[in-house]
Amino acid sequence: MCKMKNIRQIGKFLKNICYIIKIVFQAAPWITTKMIICNIFLGILVSFNVYIWKYFVDAAVISLESGKIGGPVFWLISLAICTGIVNLLTKLSTYYREIGQEYMNCKVANIIMGKIDELNMEHFDNPKVYDAVEKVSNESVARCISIIVMLVTLLRYLTTFIGIIIVIISLSNTIAALMCITMIPIFYVSISIALRQYNIYSERVQNVRLADYLKEISLKYENIKELKIYNAIIFLKNKMVCIYEKYIAEDKKYKKRFLYELTGTDILQYIFSTIIKIYTVFKVITEKGTIGDLTMYISALDNLENSIRTILDSVASLYSDNLYIDNLVELDNMRSGMEDTGKRELNSDFKTIEFQNVSFKYPYTDTYVLKDLSIKFENGKTYALVGSNGSGKTTFIKLLMRLYDPQKGEILIDGVSIKEYSLKSIYNSIGVIFQDFIKYPLTARENIGIGNVEEMNKLKNIEKAAKVSGADDFIEKLKNGYDTLLQKEWDNGSELSIGQWQKIAISRSVLRNSGILILDEPSSALDPKSEYEMFEKMKMLMKDKMSIMITHRFSNVRIVDQIFVMQEGKVVEFGSHEDLMLKKGIYYNLYSLQADYYK
Repeated sequence: MCKMKNIRQIGKFLKNICYIIKIVFQAAPWITTKMIICNIFLGILVSFNVYIWKYFVDAAVISLESGKIGGPVFWLISLAICTGIVNLLTKLSTYYREIGQEYMNCKVANIIMGKIDELNMEHFDNPKVYDAVEKVSNESVARCISIIVMLVTLLRYLTTFIGIIIVIISLSNTIAALMCITMIPIFYVSISIALRQYNIYSERVQNVRLADYLKEISLKYENIKELKIYNAIIFLKNKMVCIYEKYIAEDKKYKKRFLYELTGTDILQYIFSTIIKIYTVFKVITEKGTIGDLTMYISALDNLENSIRTILDSVASLYSDNLYIDNLVELDNMRSGMEDTGKRELNSDFKTIEFQNVSFKYPYTDTYVLKDLSIKFENGKTYALVGSNGSGKTTFIKLLMRLYDPQKGEILIDGVSIKEYSLKSIYNSIGVIFQDFIKYPLTARENIGIGNVEEMNKLKNIEKAAKVSGADDFIEKLKNGYDTLLQKEWDNGSELSIGQWQKIAISRSVLRNSGILILDEPSSALDPKSEYEMFEKMKMLMKDKMSIMITHRFSNVRIVDQIFVMQEGKVVEFGSHEDLMLKKGIYYNLYSLQADYYK
């Protein structure tokens, strides 16, 4: 059983190495090839150096007797040329490695962002996915580079090892074998330490992610005012430092133990190495070798010891890096749980969208948020979803956008399951203004244009979208107009109020010009005047579209055709504003309660 487990681990190790080699060559094929060639020649030149030193010493001995210096000078010049080539190749190899690292940074970031785009919402309800992304973001880029460096180093020193071992075998097979055997304890200890370090890292990743997140909160411009008023920075700092100090204390203990283990094996290896060198001196002298021979073999032993140590260290490092690369491979192998096999295209001329007996609970939870929900929408009409927090309004919208699939029931578009429509066409048909919209650290033009990337460079269309939301008033007053960078954290950036940001978010949705418009608290940050002006413009925008608005502000709902009142995952009332007021039910009470505040 243990043997099979070891075979599987070796297989997984080799598979991961092949995966890294593949993405490195995809990222920078020529740079990687040149780096490999440089290191092969570096390995060969070490063996040349050993022979040059032998011939130099022998020539020097002869020169001391004859008085002729031609021989030593020739070999010194040869040594200088060889050393110069080694220095040049080392610099070239370093250059290629650094450039390759930049390509790899880009490649791994590409993999991460591409995978986030591919995965469905269900994955992001799982904290383990965030941990995997955190591990990949923090470690995998550096580990990928480390693996390539170690593989190239391995190649270089294997080349050196082959050349040097040929030299030593010419003296004694036993010496060559003994030198290899003395390095095994160091290799074993290095592998053991690498495994323990990875296990420690894996146990910590979630708490370290929390500490990093607390630091990130403290650095955000929009958070500073609240943090200062509540004097919360000190609290967050202490909480963050507490996490780090705990791990520093643990690291002192672990690293001290690792230091003792490595030092002990090093001392044993040096003792055995010295004994082998003494035996080598004895062997050369008894076989009447020259001083050059003795110099060559001692130098060869030093180089062999260094080569073996580097090879084993490289393998141990590869093993350690491979543990972290598991995270990248795991993330890259994740597949969207939502099947996108639909062949139909959703266009703006659809007639109805219907929820039939839909029940839904979020992944990794047991409570249903929507319960046997049946509701029907018609194209060209406007709707509002109202209800207390937690009634299921936002969850309903997520299912409508097919960010999730329900566990029970069906969602139908013109009587056909939503699953038969391609996800791309569904997303393209929806314009949405989320309450927690994103504030991109981009220009005003890009912040609006991201709503429809194809329109990004069409300034006139972006200006029209900004005019609908009222964002044009303040954008035109910015230093560089639509090309002004937003957010104060960046050089030459301008900070907007939350109401102005909301107008930017509305502009995104307007630019999308989709058949379905979803408004999640679209005016929550607007003053009454801006709210009134925006809804006057939105009436025109919502015309001939299916529009759904989630709101707590009942002053807005009178403009829609039908209102759905939600409670505990169900629709408990529906109708026009006038109809619902006549019923004097939940809607009437909520509306009246809010209206009282304005009296």
